[in-house]
Amino acid sequence: MGGSVEMDPTMIHVCLQTEGAPTPGGHEVGERWVCSCGDNFVYREGFNRAGYPSLEWWPAPAQPVVPQPRSAKGRRLLFGPRKG
Repeated sequence: MGGSVEMDPTMIHVCLQTEGAPTPGGHEVGERWVCSCGDNFVYREGFNRAGYPSLEWWPAPAQPVVPQPRSAKGRRLLFGPRKG
């Protein structure tokens, strides 16, 4: 097989139980972790299944990419530079 690592289709991938997963405690609130499969997690306060507040790793949307302004060089103006 060509160098790619494939997971056994009968196994379930549980991100927070993988080898490189962070430990349950000792993290700053707001700290992020990205699993090798691409899932994002954030360490924050939330409510567990029993309804009590707890600090845990929770699924999070991917961090948005902040767009960078384009450089002015190489950009053609439709009507030319402003005059006057």
